[in-house]
Amino acid sequence: MGHFFANVASVDIADAAALLDRRVAEARASEDIPDVAYGLILAGSLVHSGAVGSMERERNVSDVAFRIASMTKSFTAATVLRLRDEGLLGLDMQVSDVLPWTADIGLPISSPALRIQHLLTMTAGLPTDDPWGDRQESLPLCDFDALVADGLTWCRPPGISFEYANLAYALLGRVVTAVTGADFTTVVREMMLEPLGMHRTTFDVDATGNRATGWHPVASGLIEQAEGPPGAFSPMGGLWSTVGDMALWVAFMESAWADTPDDGPLSRWSRREMQRSHVFVALDSHGGAEGYGMGLRVDHDPSIGLVVHHSGGYPGYGSHMRWHPDTRWGVVALANRTYAPIRRACAQALAAIVGDEAPAMRRQRAEDRLWPQTRQAMDLAESLLLRWDDSALDRWSAVNLDLDQPRDERRHHWQQWGVGSVARRAGQVTSRSPAQACWPVDTDRGVIELDVSLTAERPPKIQSISAKRPGNTSVEGGDGNPADVQPVT
Repeated sequence: MGHFFANVASVDIADAAALLDRRVAEARASEDIPDVAYGLILAGSLVHSGAVGSMERERNVSDVAFRIASMTKSFTAATVLRLRDEGLLGLDMQVSDVLPWTADIGLPISSPALRIQHLLTMTAGLPTDDPWGDRQESLPLCDFDALVADGLTWCRPPGISFEYANLAYALLGRVVTAVTGADFTTVVREMMLEPLGMHRTTFDVDATGNRATGWHPVASGLIEQAEGPPGAFSPMGGLWSTVGDMALWVAFMESAWADTPDDGPLSRWSRREMQRSHVFVALDSHGGAEGYGMGLRVDHDPSIGLVVHHSGGYPGYGSHMRWHPDTRWGVVALANRTYAPIRRACAQALAAIVGDEAPAMRRQRAEDRLWPQTRQAMDLAESLLLRWDDSALDRWSAVNLDLDQPRDERRHHWQQWGVGSVARRAGQVTSRSPAQACWPVDTDRGVIELDVSLTAERPPKIQSISAKRPGNTSVEGGDGNPADVQPVT
């Protein structure tokens, strides 16, 4: 495997901070939000924090607690995956096997069983329930169990399509309690919060210390939001946290894309599992794909690549976190007005910060993760342009290579290029996997695009190798037309 992508975007931190400052200030003013605290994360560190509103006078704005609402779901999902990794449950387990009182909850006729995986990925088939679910935070567990045992009303059978449902994560909280025999909030604290040093993050409003008052809009203005104790719906939105602590969480999630040894409470592979799109949600207005992972939203933007994020909205509060793995930038914002729409400001700021460098950083990350054998195959391809060597290719050839194109024909194509020099263009490698690479080289005959793809054998073999002029879409022989080589630029 490639080493961790150590390079980070070179955008000036002061410039990025000023941009985020401006976007958050504009959002606060336009949406009449009393206070917003926010932070900028780069390569695992909180490099800038600030606040707008009355909190601007706070000395340590990154330590003020806000309700983070549905951003809690990522903590719940991480806890479930850790229990899975420890062998205490399986994602394909039926919920009724863990919670027997859910055995008859009115699933559609001929429906498949409801599984833990469905709850995690928002494919349970339950209706969207934000207004109702957001007011259920302190529901006693016994009342919740009775509510579910009486039966639920379903939009569709489980596993069909995405629909965001808070009730799904409330059920996950009961799963956690059932398999551990401990209170859900205790399990999250011991398994996630304490190991990460998130000491200002809690489900207990009385333990928040310095916290921002939540405000709810009514016709006469803003009224203070009353708070209650944690309850059955805490797994979907009950955490309180700070900019400083949420920066630790963003850094932990983003570091999943490293190939270094794990040093946290959840393996990088399980964290990547959370950040992989498990179900399609929608196409955005720019042609990107929106998906849902596990407690996290996963977007594939055609301009900047992978972006992972989640918002939180609760009576009295609104929040957002997002990060861009290729450049290692992230942002978090916490606000104290019901459903405060702070997502757009964060999204616009992050897109502007990473926009110019995202494509190059994505290519660099792809190149960094290439197999050593893929790099050797790249060297071989360049050497074959200079001097064809059947014996060298024999040592690398997979069984299909000469079957797909006879060796004499392939040799003829490559020798026709007739190049006397080859120089690889730095930073121009593209790759869809560690086993494949495509890259341009400058030669005395112009620019040539090379491509190699390796098999899964041990050691890997070359299953395809081609040389063509850039932009040539012909697949015959995989070699293009040497007469049409582009001039050197």
